[in-house]
Amino acid sequence: MKKSVVQILTYTLAVTLFAVSPAWALDWDLKGSLGEGEHKHYIPPVSNPFLNETPFITTEARPIIIYNDIPGNVLANTPFAPGTPGGGRINVYTIQLRFALTDRLGVIFNKNGVMDFNHASSNMLSDTGLANLSFGVKYALISDPKQEQLVTAGITYEIPSGTLTADAFRLQGDGNGYINLFVTAAESYNKVGVQAMIGTKISLDQDRNTSWFNYSLHMDYEILPNWFPLVEFNGFTPINDPRQNQFNFSGLDLFDVGGADPQAVVTFAAGSRYKFTERVMAGLAYEFPLTSDKDIMDWRVTGDMVFYY
Repeated sequence: MKKSVVQILTYTLAVTLFAVSPAWALDWDLKGSLGEGEHKHYIPPVSNPFLNETPFITTEARPIIIYNDIPGNVLANTPFAPGTPGGGRINVYTIQLRFALTDRLGVIFNKNGVMDFNHASSNMLSDTGLANLSFGVKYALISDPKQEQLVTAGITYEIPSGTLTADAFRLQGDGNGYINLFVTAAESYNKVGVQAMIGTKISLDQDRNTSWFNYSLHMDYEILPNWFPLVEFNGFTPINDPRQNQFNFSGLDLFDVGGADPQAVVTFAAGSRYKFTERVMAGLAYEFPLTSDKDIMDWRVTGDMVFYY
């Protein structure tokens, strides 16, 4: 009952924020960090989009597609599919929304949409469902456009609202959700941009879901006009051991099954962004683990479009 009340209140807040956002535009600075006299080098990260939040305060819509190939040992020889190999794929379709209220304060809706989980051999372990909904706020603690330096802190709440399952196991919508705390910073040097982020994704049900310490590093370089090749590193270190089941994976940034003995994973991504206009850009990155433990990621491709004000 308590969980239902929390969900209803959270949904109400989310809907209210969307509903009144046009009214905010009457008095608030929708250009945020990118207004006149503000920051110029805005090349947000491509990989790890649910956790690696940009420090820039922006008003934008960002549709994202993720294709994640699952390692062959994940869900292999399960009771639902004895004697069969594991592996498969995960497809994610989401649209992130951000609203700049001032040049330092912004509202973010960074997780939603549809997830498609496909086991390589078992239809019983395959499903298409909704992802959890996550939203929050961020505030620029330091904003120095002359030096192109920006440091932002933020908090989001991920509601256990999703419907994605693998037979009897809930991949989204389990537990009591998560609080994500993060600090993210950016600095540019002529044509080079650097961004770093550290954060903690804290499960509100430690017996069922995994809490993570996460960090990311992004570097880009404008090699030709409007074309920015980039490299990114992402790290996920488990804080607790929920042992909800004996799965040999947990879910990293996409979902959470509370698997036994989760391991740290570090990934590397390479790709680029291209600016079609001053307010429209696209990104594409290929990502793979550097660590021996891969969790759910054998390799991944992430693509997006960014339409910003």
